[in-house]
Amino acid sequence: MIRISAAVMHHPRRADRVPALVRACAPLAPEVVPDPEPDGRPSPLRTAKRAWAAIGRDATHHLVLQDDVRPAPGFAAQVHDAVSGRPTHGVSLFCLWHTPHNSYLVRRAAVAGAAYAPLSRYEWTPTQGFVLPAEHARALAGYLAGIPDEVQDDDEMVVVFCRERGIPVVATVPHLMDHGHAESLVEGHHDGLRATVFTPDRRWPAGHRTDGADLPPGGYTVALEGSACSIRLMHGDPVEHQFAWYWYDACPLAGVDPEEVLDAAEPHLSALPARQLPAMTEVWAACYLLGLDVRRSAPAAEGCGPLTPAAISSWIDQGLSPRDHGELRDAALGLALTAVRHGMRERSRAHAS
Repeated sequence: MIRISAAVMHHPRRADRVPALVRACAPLAPEVVPDPEPDGRPSPLRTAKRAWAAIGRDATHHLVLQDDVRPAPGFAAQVHDAVSGRPTHGVSLFCLWHTPHNSYLVRRAAVAGAAYAPLSRYEWTPTQGFVLPAEHARALAGYLAGIPDEVQDDDEMVVVFCRERGIPVVATVPHLMDHGHAESLVEGHHDGLRATVFTPDRRWPAGHRTDGADLPPGGYTVALEGSACSIRLMHGDPVEHQFAWYWYDACPLAGVDPEEVLDAAEPHLSALPARQLPAMTEVWAACYLLGLDVRRSAPAAEGCGPLTPAAISSWIDQGLSPRDHGELRDAALGLALTAVRHGMRERSRAHAS
């Protein structure tokens, strides 16, 4: 039987958020764990050490939440169901919409119609809402205790811990919470962040498959940022480097003929005004490559999963430049969904051979 204990990492500057968050977790009753040095240099790690140690006596699993999240309705029941489906895994309940690898892996799972997205073993683990089996939670608390608070970021330590111990980590699709949009307390961390796939009106798994056939990460991910499409290698390239490969140049590394991508786009781009073509071509490339990746990795998938529009909508909102978003958002979303469907239908010549 799954029994989940919970803790909330809390900073006094967000005291007004805690009562609503605790109510949203009911019938879970999370322990509120305050930052022991609230006037010190901001360090999520400092509070995470204590939150991971706050495990209920009879708990089989332990959930740690940050105090700036917004849970979906029926949160506790959905967490229980999600953990029950992967009881030996780490389960992330949220993933930021712009992360280099994990956000793409979540969108990939959404298009494939999977309820879980296996996450990168090298990119920081999303810890805004994270569940571990109790034995691993205790070990994580001990592991974090030996790391200086100055390291700051618990998520970068959690991915190392899980990788070294061989703990697989998945994210729920859709996510069970969104970012609360409060200002980050840590210098250099972005504000205005959102979940990759959050559909509070649709209960997890929202029509997705919950069987054990998780879609494994491939060798690359596709990014859309500043109205430009790029490809990142899953292994070898540092996760946080700022210079991804431009998609056209990198397509051969992914086993794709870039001219195939452009040929498929031509009927859909030919009637657009010239000023829209640069951005819309990049949107097409990103979404076509995503669809093609799903086609290769999940050949049994029958069309796009039900959360594809939500996954692609957040990609468009995150990935277009502010100017292009204001002018092209709706048209880009329609084109993006068409591109995903075309990518899923078409095999690249390199793959077919």
